[in-house]
Amino acid sequence: MDPDGQHQRIVAKGLRNAVGLRVANGILYATNMGADHLGDNAPDDTMFAFDSKALSDTRNYGWPYCYFRGGKIFSDPQFQSSANKVDCGKVPAPFTTFAAHSSPLGLEYFDSMAQLPSLKNAFLIALHGASRKRLKRGYSVMRLATGSRAQDFITGFLQEGVVYGRPCDVFRMDPDSFLLTDDYSGVIYYVHPK
Repeated sequence: MDPDGQHQRIVAKGLRNAVGLRVANGILYATNMGADHLGDNAPDDTMFAFDSKALSDTRNYGWPYCYFRGGKIFSDPQFQSSANKVDCGKVPAPFTTFAAHSSPLGLEYFDSMAQLPSLKNAFLIALHGASRKRLKRGYSVMRLATGSRAQDFITGFLQEGVVYGRPCDVFRMDPDSFLLTDDYSGVIYYVHPK
């Protein structure tokens, strides 16, 4: 929509729980959580990139008819007979995927102004964690640099079956520091270089 609220239109359908939204280098990114009925190991949680082509027309990102597992797209058997079924072969590929039920929420982008190599030109994504803590997925902050796979950046929120925190969002304060919210412990961490 325009800043005044005029000309509203849908640019993406088929997202289940797109919580984190961030514009980086002119591209809109969104985290997205998959459904729970496909078991412990499916579907992948995802992050999509909506470039200018994606924003020029409405695209369908699959849910509830399609899901990703291991980065590949599948039809959800629960919805195969639906009259509104989506062609899973036309669903755009995700920018990246996360382990099933890791629950990606907020994200932040650190551009070339960052002095720390670990933050420069990279996303930090808060993984809230699986509601079934026995899966031991999420409960961390992941780092994702262009051209690489997501990797752990901050861990320790789940240790030996005990939950100490559930990351929610990342807010950049300056080129090399950020706030990290945790809705389990009810705290905000200030993370900065020594």
